[in-house]
Amino acid sequence: MLTELQINKLERFFYVLDYDRNGIIEKDDFLGIAENLCILWRIKEGDPKYDEIKSKFEAGWNHFDLFVNNNDGKANWDHWIHFAEEVIINGDEDFFKHYVDEFVGEIFDNFDTDNDGYINLDEYIDLLVGYRIEVRFAAKSFRKLDRNKDDLISRGELISAVKEFFRSNDPDAPGNWLFGMGILPD
Repeated sequence: MLTELQINKLERFFYVLDYDRNGIIEKDDFLGIAENLCILWRIKEGDPKYDEIKSKFEAGWNHFDLFVNNNDGKANWDHWIHFAEEVIINGDEDFFKHYVDEFVGEIFDNFDTDNDGYINLDEYIDLLVGYRIEVRFAAKSFRKLDRNKDDLISRGELISAVKEFFRSNDPDAPGNWLFGMGILPD
């Protein structure tokens, strides 16, 4: 059974992925994020980098669609919450580790733009802007995720944050800040 805190976090993530805010996560949402990033990074259609970014987000959709596996190319709230409860939160540990590794890998592939193996504050802000997440808490959330206080988020720190985001019931867990602001029960 999901706790109120877990439901709040899952709802936040659902609406992060539902880019057009129509209550359904679909391929166009992932492509919308890619297009937003191209605008942010001033990459024009026709540039090979534009196609590369869109391809990465299309691959992200393919992974998501495979995980949710609802066979219609769309995930509504019921699909998402069922998948999250049965598979991510209460499911097989090996699958969860694979899911977290895929998720973190996609973040680094898309947002570690200087390829140094870390997410810096500017790259983290790009992540928030790319997903149309309010950035007013960017600095605070970045500090929460940067556990060793070196002004960088490592893969290990991000893996810990993702695990906490999905599975922790601690309202003070740093991972609750993954998408730009802490999540607290109503």
